[in-house]
Amino acid sequence: MMRGNKTMRSLIHLFLALFILLTSITTHADTNEAGQLLERMEKAAEKLNYEGVFSYPAGKSLQSIRIIHRGSEEGEVERLISLNGAAREVIRNNDFMTCIYPEGKSVQPHHRPLGGGFPSDFLNRLAIALPYYQLTMGQEERIAGHHTQELVVKPQDNYRYGYRLWVDKDSDLLIQSDLVDEEGNILETFAFSSVEMGQDIPEQSLQTQTPGNKMTWKRHKRNLNTLAVVKNDNSEWQVKWLPEGFVLVMQKNRFKAKNGASVEHSVYSDGLSSISIFIEKMQSQHGHLRGGSTMRAANAYGTISNGHFVTVVGEVPARTVEKVGNAIQYSDK
Repeated sequence: MMRGNKTMRSLIHLFLALFILLTSITTHADTNEAGQLLERMEKAAEKLNYEGVFSYPAGKSLQSIRIIHRGSEEGEVERLISLNGAAREVIRNNDFMTCIYPEGKSVQPHHRPLGGGFPSDFLNRLAIALPYYQLTMGQEERIAGHHTQELVVKPQDNYRYGYRLWVDKDSDLLIQSDLVDEEGNILETFAFSSVEMGQDIPEQSLQTQTPGNKMTWKRHKRNLNTLAVVKNDNSEWQVKWLPEGFVLVMQKNRFKAKNGASVEHSVYSDGLSSISIFIEKMQSQHGHLRGGSTMRAANAYGTISNGHFVTVVGEVPARTVEKVGNAIQYSDK
């Protein structure tokens, strides 16, 4: 009887070892397949000819964008047209951007790009932040008339959101991007309602048809796995904790708020997500956020430190902005 029990335990241990081994092999293969799919998605967004309409939430409304993209040996030309709100356009010729606003509207090239960078810029940013996420293959589904494969982008900590990406199986073009929380709830969606791929794009389709003010500039080109890190030499404040991978990418000192107070503004990013920190000297009769606030995917946290209002804002979970806000300290150099 004892010998039978030992044999049974040995078989169970062998079965468990084989199960773990097979699971590890399957997971590794799935990860490799997912990584290869992401590489093909990046190439498709850059090299393909495609034309369509996609939408995404902007404030309390839904913003719709028409995109016309042409890839060639000389690079990319892309035209973005806002279909609601201000009749603005953006023409991108490789790294040169031309923004056209209606008469009377000032051009502001440093704001979030028209269309939020969907689909190509989003994929470039994801490639930079990839060390902090895990890629796996998901299910298949029909979206906007296309047979798509889901690519699941899961953060390796609970201080970032995840993504569910839906990719056209024939062309590898990103059709829909869902920003999701740790429970899988959708917080924000960028999605094509219609898109055609592979057709010829005539030169005329890439020429602006909106009269107005124009501004052209060369955008900062991101290199894979790198961020343009800014030195924090002038600030009297230190951030004692940030999620792994977040670095300082922008800092503006003494920016004037509407009430005349001086504000220090810093932005930290892992390439994909960003966290903004605003530090403003306290003034009488001045209301300010205390505690947490949420609007869709964005979370904010406000506190007071050393006679200053400190506000942290980002498209990251509420726990992240709160932890960063409580880790900001005044440093008298």
